Amino acid sequence: MMSSLWRRSWICLVVMACSASAWIIPNVPLMAPPKSQGHRACQSSDKGHHHVHSSRVIMGASDTSSDHAKTDDATATAATARLEETARALNAALEVCVAEKFINICAVRVAPSSSVGADNASMRLGLVTAKAVAKSDATVLAIPHDDSWILTASTVQKVIFEGLLPDDYDGWTGPAGWLALGLLNEMAKLAGKGIPNKPPRKAPLQTLMEAWIEALPTPQELQQTHPYLWPNEDDQELLQSSSTKKLYLQLDDLEEDANWLQDRLWSKDRSTFPESITTNGGTTIPCFSVDGFRYAMALVQSRAVFVDGQLRLIPIMDMANHKSSANEVVGGYMGTFGTLAGTVFKSSSKLAAGQEVFASYGPKSAAEYLLEHGFVPDDVVNGNMRATAELKAELDADATFRDDKLDILEFETGSELGSMEPTQTFDVDDSGEPDFALLQFMRLVKLSGKDAFLLESIFRQEVWGFMELPVSVSNERAALTSLRSLCEGHIQDMDAVEVTKQQPQEDSSTTTTRTTLTKQQAQCKRVRDLERLALQRTMDYLQRDVEALDLKEYYQERRLKDLGLDSEWSDDDDSEEDGLGDFPVPTKRVPGGADYDF
Repeated sequence: MMSSLWRRSWICLVVMACSASAWIIPNVPLMAPPKSQGHRACQSSDKGHHHVHSSRVIMGASDTSSDHAKTDDATATAATARLEETARALNAALEVCVAEKFINICAVRVAPSSSVGADNASMRLGLVTAKAVAKSDATVLAIPHDDSWILTASTVQKVIFEGLLPDDYDGWTGPAGWLALGLLNEMAKLAGKGIPNKPPRKAPLQTLMEAWIEALPTPQELQQTHPYLWPNEDDQELLQSSSTKKLYLQLDDLEEDANWLQDRLWSKDRSTFPESITTNGGTTIPCFSVDGFRYAMALVQSRAVFVDGQLRLIPIMDMANHKSSANEVVGGYMGTFGTLAGTVFKSSSKLAAGQEVFASYGPKSAAEYLLEHGFVPDDVVNGNMRATAELKAELDADATFRDDKLDILEFETGSELGSMEPTQTFDVDDSGEPDFALLQFMRLVKLSGKDAFLLESIFRQEVWGFMELPVSVSNERAALTSLRSLCEGHIQDMDAVEVTKQQPQEDSSTTTTRTTLTKQQAQCKRVRDLERLALQRTMDYLQRDVEALDLKEYYQERRLKDLGLDSEWSDDDDSEEDGLGDFPVPTKRVPGGADYDF
């Protein structure tokens, strides 16, 4: 599997871009390719964060001809009708499940969303109130953790695919990969295939699951939004160059798992694991194949939510579109006695009947939003959320005293952290101040010369704690300048990125040429600009720290203080003879001022 890391960068980009997001995704069974920003968290009218159903409909086009306008109107009308029909079927199944008490509280219904992205005119499904909500923080949807229809990695592994995969199977894609397998099985069951009756569920719940699958966005609808499915390889490569997130790793992991599963399981039984299926609406979608797995991973990343220690894919709950000021979906308790564990969704304000209710997808970086949800929310761009980048710090193979440092990372970093790998990733943001743990790690990495005595066995259990504070001028300078070089290297890489797919257009009023970015290019630029801001401010902070090295207190000074040896001797009037001659013995210490250099 490691050989996959050498694959062409554009392939890598595709996968990485796709992996991002464990939250709620909106529905979308539209026929026209979506122009909105994300699936699970496609864009909502106000900067959608978490999920936004990929059921987008192109409402208009820039062509000014009447023929094109009529075509666009017809397309929009058909798409709207399709959305409404999909919503009706899903709501009918939902009402039955609510009546049967499979859902604890449900004050919402599925409907075409009023959200419109800033850079497009598209629609998708969302959640609207079934009746007026009289107060903020009112629970509008509460769903118990029922493994018969809520997908979790443990259910997929231990129930659905029990006996079909080795007990020790551990894919590169982790819990998200298991959810993708479970989702593909639900799609296959829609066509009368797949693994039947696993997990066992009541008829109303099965009807709800089928209606929910029909409402999910198609691969064609996600192509314009989710980086996993971007059709243009150049855009995927551009995204790789625009972010410190190593997207190719996610793509590699996805393809490694899909190829392994295809060779050892899917291809052996195509009656159970079809390569593609046709939905009741007549749409053909990939299923148990590399393309199908990529599609399912995009849905999972954008729709699943991490609740109560597990990544969960929760139908209906995943329909909520993003709004930064809204509440996040959280775990909670429900039922008559408040002892039934489940997932709770609360409104963030009073709402009229029929008004859309949103969920926040939480604080994430621009790259995470794009990779997981297919868009970068405006509140990140406008500075209402932190601009964030990622730094990778590592203990090089040729580092001095590498074995000793590896031993410390493995055994002596504390019980809470456990063992640490020699390569670590840390976030830096536009506050400029680097992570405390990042500095601690880099001080250990750069420990050398006269400071190397701290690596002796007598200090082995204490040295990691020593790294919390500056060790010496030389060590601190090495750590800070190394981090600054990392930031500078990323900025140079981003500055070197050239958007080759820009389309020059003549401006008739000025006879000048301007360039128009594609939607994907514009999103990449957003990520690039925000990460550059975080990196530049971190560089500035580190440079100020380097210039103030003489103002810091180092290990030697702290140690002398601990031993009470941080002052000069005084033989003034406070001395007295020791009875062995006329030599005075100091009896008083002058605080501070010790200038010994050990």
